[in-house]
Amino acid sequence: MQISTRMRAASTALAILAASLTFAAVGTGTAQAGSCASVLGPSQAITVNSQTIGSFYLAWNYCNSSNEVAYTEVNLWNTNYVNGNWHGGQIDVKSSSSYNANTNAPLPNLNSWWWDSGFIKVAPNVSNTRLYYGNMNFTAGGHSCSGQTPTWNFSNGGYSTSGMYVHCS
Repeated sequence: MQISTRMRAASTALAILAASLTFAAVGTGTAQAGSCASVLGPSQAITVNSQTIGSFYLAWNYCNSSNEVAYTEVNLWNTNYVNGNWHGGQIDVKSSSSYNANTNAPLPNLNSWWWDSGFIKVAPNVSNTRLYYGNMNFTAGGHSCSGQTPTWNFSNGGYSTSGMYVHCS
């Protein structure tokens, strides 16, 4: 009886440790999917004239394991760059075999605005084509911004910052 109790305690401890390590590896939640999403790789600040107006990142919605999806998201918390100043743009998410883009304007979210690419399915059981990244470009408040997220590798759980940038003029 004591051995099975110890084994259950050890199993529970290992499960908690594994869950916390998985969460730490992929980051924090996003505005779009709340508790079912994590940022993949580093989030990037969107800065105009030394003022940070938002952030940009690649994310993963993992709540439904048979339909896991990746997407790109922009969160803008300086509403001067959205309200009445939005002149369009595009945000997309890409893999070696799929693409999804959104050209709609950002949507309000608790005193900020968010804009996502739409979703692409995370390809299961593929060893060398599970590389995903996102892009954004828009003009708002008289400034043009563009950027690319890090590339996330779903095969090994790592990312590459090669090609990653955000630029606003």
